[in-house]
Amino acid sequence: MRSSHPLPPMRGAGGGAGEGPGRLTPRAAGCPDARGVTLLEFVVMLALLGVVIGGIYQFVIWGAKSAGATNDFMQTQAQIRSALDNIADETRWGQSVTAAGPTTVTISIPQNTPFSSLSPYSVTFAYDTVNHTVTRQQNVGAAVPLAYLVVGRGGSTGLTFSYFDSGNTPLGSSPTLAQLPTIARVRITVATTSGAVTRNLAGDAALRAYVPGP
Repeated sequence: MRSSHPLPPMRGAGGGAGEGPGRLTPRAAGCPDARGVTLLEFVVMLALLGVVIGGIYQFVIWGAKSAGATNDFMQTQAQIRSALDNIADETRWGQSVTAAGPTTVTISIPQNTPFSSLSPYSVTFAYDTVNHTVTRQQNVGAAVPLAYLVVGRGGSTGLTFSYFDSGNTPLGSSPTLAQLPTIARVRITVATTSGAVTRNLAGDAALRAYVPGP
């Protein structure tokens, strides 16, 4: 005898009442994909990460090179400053200029100075155009470098002298033989160049023991 109670509806494989077997329930909008990232998305992410890391690496390398170049330039400036100070200090104890040119000067230093307490001597400061150095030569001794990498813009001369008489009248950089006894002050200019940047340093030295010439 057939039962009068209706049978419950069969659930399909999708889990919904009245759904047929194997039917899938639609995914709600905005629900994340259960599959995760695809291979293409992963490759794109790796490419972007590589670009970012490459940019950071280039920035770090550029910063290191820039810092190194700046440090080298600062050291070069320091050593040409030291050379300028040495030339000016010794020149101030001079009595007369015996030879003068744009890149070389010879000064007579009397005795009883911080540089020589026993006897007078002559000192020559000059620019070595081949090695880009400033040199010092005492009497007939060997020329000794005081500074390196002394060079002006475009490879021009890195050391120049200009001269003045006791009344501060400019005598230029190439005084005549007749003007040598009148030189009472020397201006020294040194330069160093790194790339497109040139630094010029200048100093004046008045001869303390200067005796006006005839």
